[in-house]
Amino acid sequence: MNQKPNAQEIKKNLEEKLSRYFGCTPAEASREQMYKATAMTVRDLLTDKRGAFKKDVNRAGAKRVYYMCMEFLLGRSLKTNLCNLGLDKSYAEALSALGADLNDLYECEPDAGLGNGGLGRLAACFMDSLSSLDYPATGFSICYDYGLFKQKIVDGMQVELPDVWLPGGEVWLVPRTDRIFKVKLGGHVKENWKDGHLEILYENYDEVEAVPYDMMISGADSQAVSQLRLWRARDTQKFDMSLFTQGQYTRAVENATNAEIISKVLYPSDNHAEGKLLRLTQQYFLVSASCQSIIRDHMAVYGTLENLPDKSPSISTTPTPRCVSPS
Repeated sequence: MNQKPNAQEIKKNLEEKLSRYFGCTPAEASREQMYKATAMTVRDLLTDKRGAFKKDVNRAGAKRVYYMCMEFLLGRSLKTNLCNLGLDKSYAEALSALGADLNDLYECEPDAGLGNGGLGRLAACFMDSLSSLDYPATGFSICYDYGLFKQKIVDGMQVELPDVWLPGGEVWLVPRTDRIFKVKLGGHVKENWKDGHLEILYENYDEVEAVPYDMMISGADSQAVSQLRLWRARDTQKFDMSLFTQGQYTRAVENATNAEIISKVLYPSDNHAEGKLLRLTQQYFLVSASCQSIIRDHMAVYGTLENLPDKSPSISTTPTPRCVSPS
């Protein structure tokens, strides 16, 4: 494991983050800016540690574990990662010297809107355990804009509100625009036999891009740092300027909106046909993008798929709980 930074080094890193990304000094920084600067420094430590671990794994040709799930109930990352890295006391000391309180910053972080119940918590625990046991593991899920929903009682009635988590949670996400994959939906398949060979034609499909965002999952007292790759759906078509200039603003962005709906909400209601179709689309989107990512990474290391079953055993969870919002 890389040498742990001391309180003075952490303090310097925090000052640099505040200056570079927020243009302020520690004395001028808001509570939210101090939280994000702290998270950035922890994320950098995890990224470096994962890079070193990944080199060892590639050198040894070790097996990789992949875990797909529609949800990961992770909780808050700052406190978990600092405790796993054994740096909570050093960070508390460094932040105190800058006039901030670590326990107060913990409260700035929203729960990641990526999971809701037992299935999500189980998936998160698997990732924690795999990291703590030094397994090279990658989780796959969807980068939902909104969690399931928040409940609020107004005049004795339940009101459902969107679970907005990204403004405070996005600091833990590392965009990987070099790992974008295309996912094809709908359309129909034709099978043609020619000269004794089967030719598969996929026609009239809709195509969306799966854009990955990586979140680091640390383990306790371990060398490993696992990776949770979250897919966000994006339209592959260019913005239709001709429609926009004609005043048809809604039609100009319709394709982009339809694509983005895939990663908009965790567990959309499925008590109607549209909701059932969206859930099925989300599941296919996750599996297609994740399988493409697994194959791409395997080929980058080994250059062949012949040893894929030996080097990349895949674990996936298939059940999706029925979570219809109450009325």
